[in-house]
Amino acid sequence: MKNVAFKKCINAVNFRKVTAGMAAVSLAVSFAACGTNASTKEARQSAAAATSTAAGQSSTAQKTDPFGKYDAPVTIRVVRGLDPNVKFDEGQSLEKNGYIDEIKKQFNIDVKFDWIASPSDFDQKLSLAISSDSLPDAVMVNMTQFSSMVKYNQLADLTGTFNDYGSDLLKAFYTSGGDALKKLVEIDGKVMGIPATTPKANGFNEMWIRQDWLDKLGLSAPKNLEELKKVARAFVEQDPDGNGKKDTIGIAGPSKSGKIAIPDGNQFGLDPIFGAHKSFPTYWQKDNNGRVTYGSIQPETKQALQTLHDMYRDGLLDREMLIRDDSLQPVLDNKTGIFFGPWWTGYTLTDVYKKNPAPDWQAYAYPEADDGNYYVHMASPATSFLVVNKNYKHPEAAVKIINLLLRDEARWIESGLSKGSGTGGSYPLFSVFDNVDELEASYDILTKFMKGEVTIDNVDFSTHKLLKGDMEAITRLKKEPKDNYSVNNWDLNSELVSGNLPRLVSIMVGDRPLSTGKNIKEIYSLYYGTTDTMTSKWASLQKLEQEAFAKIIMSDSPESTFDDFVKNWKAQGGDKIIDEIAKIAR
Repeated sequence: MKNVAFKKCINAVNFRKVTAGMAAVSLAVSFAACGTNASTKEARQSAAAATSTAAGQSSTAQKTDPFGKYDAPVTIRVVRGLDPNVKFDEGQSLEKNGYIDEIKKQFNIDVKFDWIASPSDFDQKLSLAISSDSLPDAVMVNMTQFSSMVKYNQLADLTGTFNDYGSDLLKAFYTSGGDALKKLVEIDGKVMGIPATTPKANGFNEMWIRQDWLDKLGLSAPKNLEELKKVARAFVEQDPDGNGKKDTIGIAGPSKSGKIAIPDGNQFGLDPIFGAHKSFPTYWQKDNNGRVTYGSIQPETKQALQTLHDMYRDGLLDREMLIRDDSLQPVLDNKTGIFFGPWWTGYTLTDVYKKNPAPDWQAYAYPEADDGNYYVHMASPATSFLVVNKNYKHPEAAVKIINLLLRDEARWIESGLSKGSGTGGSYPLFSVFDNVDELEASYDILTKFMKGEVTIDNVDFSTHKLLKGDMEAITRLKKEPKDNYSVNNWDLNSELVSGNLPRLVSIMVGDRPLSTGKNIKEIYSLYYGTTDTMTSKWASLQKLEQEAFAKIIMSDSPESTFDDFVKNWKAQGGDKIIDEIAKIAR
C-alpha cells in the first residue's frame, strides 16, 4: 500500500509547469511529504541529491545553444560521396577545406571521414556499413537506408537533441512539413532522423500549354478531360505553328527512359490524367474499407489507362512516346502543344526564350476530375535524412553542423569560401533543406512586390535563401503589365534571360497553380520506404507495371491485359508487400 501511495505522490508532481531545477527540488520535497518510512536524515540526503541533480540539469540546459562552442575538441566521424568532377580550391580537399575550418572555428568540432566513395558506389558502401553495423557517427541517408537503420535499431533518438539544439530555422523547416513530414521520421513519437525538407511543389505535376497556340486558334485552356481532348486535337489538326504541315504534337509523353507515372516530379509523365480519374499509381493507399492497397492495381487506374489508350489511338498523344530519346526536343523545336511537369519546368525551357517569337508556355492545374477538383499525388516531403549512430556521445554535434550550413551558406557563397567545390561538393552532412511551402511563399512575396505592396527593405530573408536575388532580378526583367506573366511581358533582350528568367518563370508561372488553386486535393502515399520483400521483388514488379501500362496505352491489347497484370503483380510479391506495409503504415 505504501508503494501505491508513493507512486500516486510522484504522479502528482507536475513537471510541465516548472523548470528542470524546480521540478527536481519539488520532487525531493514531495518524497519527504509522502509519508514514507525514510528518516529525517534520509529525507535530507534525498533533497540534497535532488538539488544537486537540479543544478546539473540547469547547467546543462544553459549549454544547449544551437551555435555553442565546445570547451574541449569533439570529433565526429562521417562518410560522404565525392563527385570526381568537383574542383577544389588550390590546396583544399574533401578532408581540408574552408567549411571544415569553419566548423572547427565555430564549434571546436573535428570532422573526420571513415570513408569517401564516388556517387555510384556510395549507396552500396553505406548498405554494407548498415548490414555490418559499422556506421559512422552521423550520415545523410535516403528513405530506404533510414528505414533499414530504424529496423536494425542503429539510430539515436534525436527528439531531445533536436528540441535543444536545432536552430530556429531548422525547426521552422521541420514544422513546415506538417503531419506528412512527421510520419516519415517519428517512430512511436520519437524523432529518429532530421529530414532535409524539400518544397512540396517539386512533386506537383501540372499541365504546361502553349498559350500562343490557344490564342491563335481561339481556344481556352482545357479544364477537364473532354476539353483536353478537344484542344489536343486542334493542336494536331489545325496547324498551330503555321508551317502548312500536319507535324505538331498534341500532348507529349515520356521518353524511352521516362516513366508514365511516378511518385515525384515527373516531367512528360501522364500523372495528371490519372489524377483526373482519381487514380494514383505507385502510391500506397487505403480503400473504402480502410485496408492498405496499391494505387496501380485499382479500378480507377484501369479507367485512366483506357482513356490514355483512346487518346493514343486517336493521335492526341505523341505517337513516339516511350520511343523518343528526349521528349524535350520537340518542345524546343516548336512542335509540342501540351505536356505535364512540375514547377521547375521553366528551367528546362531556357532555349525557347531566345527564339523570335518566343513560345508562351503557361501552367494550369488541369485537367480536373468530374467533381471539379484537381487531384495531385504529392512527393515525399523529404528524401534525405540526417541520422546519428546510437552509440555516438555527441549527437548534437551533427545538428550543429546542419545549423551552421543553414545560417551561413549564403554568406559563404557571397564571400567565395571554397567556391570551387561549393557546399554541395564538399560540406560534410550536406543536403538541401528548405521550407516545404518555399515556392508558394516566394510566389506570394514576388506578387506583392510587383504590386508595390512590399519592398526589399521590409522582407525577412532569413528563411528564404534565394528570394532577395529573385526580387532584384524580377525588377530588371519584368515589363508592364506587372501582373501578367506572358512571355511578351519579360525583357527577353536582358543578359539575365539565361540565368534568372528560367527560375522566375518557374516560380511565377510554374508555381502559380499551386499557390492560387482553391480546388487542389493533395494526395500523399501512406509509405515511401522499402519493405523486406520490396528489396528483392520491387524492381521486377516495377518493370512488370511499366510494361503493362505501355502495352495497354500503345497497342490494341485486350482489356484483360490490366486484369492479367494485377493478377501477376499480386502473385509475384505484391500481396506480400501490401501486408508488410499494412503493418508499418501509420
